[in-house]
Amino acid sequence: MRRFLLFVLVVVLGIGSFFLYQHHLQQRAANNKQMFEVVMAEKMRTLYDQAQDWSTPLQLDIHDDRLSGDYKLMSEFLLNYWMQNVEARNRYLRELKAANWDTFLDVERLDRDRKQDYKETEQMLADVRKASTEYEQARQQIQSSSMQQAKSLAIHNEMRQSLQAKLESNLKADKAHDIFPIEQQIIEKAQAMFDMLKKQQWQRKDKMILFRETAQVKKFNMLYQDVLKLNSKMEKIKKNNAEVLEEEL
Repeated sequence: MRRFLLFVLVVVLGIGSFFLYQHHLQQRAANNKQMFEVVMAEKMRTLYDQAQDWSTPLQLDIHDDRLSGDYKLMSEFLLNYWMQNVEARNRYLRELKAANWDTFLDVERLDRDRKQDYKETEQMLADVRKASTEYEQARQQIQSSSMQQAKSLAIHNEMRQSLQAKLESNLKADKAHDIFPIEQQIIEKAQAMFDMLKKQQWQRKDKMILFRETAQVKKFNMLYQDVLKLNSKMEKIKKNNAEVLEEEL
């Protein structure tokens, strides 16, 4: 009888220890998940703030000692993914600035450049197209490699599937709120305006470009208005993206 009671006691203690251990694991997992959300919010806020100054390369430590295990790996993966995307975009903006893209329609500059057969503007457009091509290639490479890395990330299977789904969702959202295609349309409009300036006779009056024929004026103004509309559309998307990110942070 004593042996039986002892056996029952051992079984009860064993079962109790098992459930206590399981509870401990569940509690630790819940704490890790909560800390993961805290860390990600802090890091993404820092990344967002740094990204506003595109003239300076990012400096963000993706490691955080408050996290461990699967959540640490997933946090570092996601932060690295976003850092690559932001830095690729900011590098592109720095290259546009280096090409003096913001001075493309400066009338005084165009008037000076006309005297040297538009060499400066030709180089500007070539540099801008090169920067655009390299940026698009970088984006595709980041997306492709990240999806591949996510498939083999050494984390729990359910977390890995959730991560892959999140990446795919972000890619779809990016396409819906992407300003890069609009920027490419602006480049094409700028090219069309430049082609007119090269082919048609024009003169500078203060900060205006005057053509001889009314049809030429209308065509040039139409292209210019198209650029303004595209810029307005792009700014609305930027504002909306910033508001959504602010809410999430």
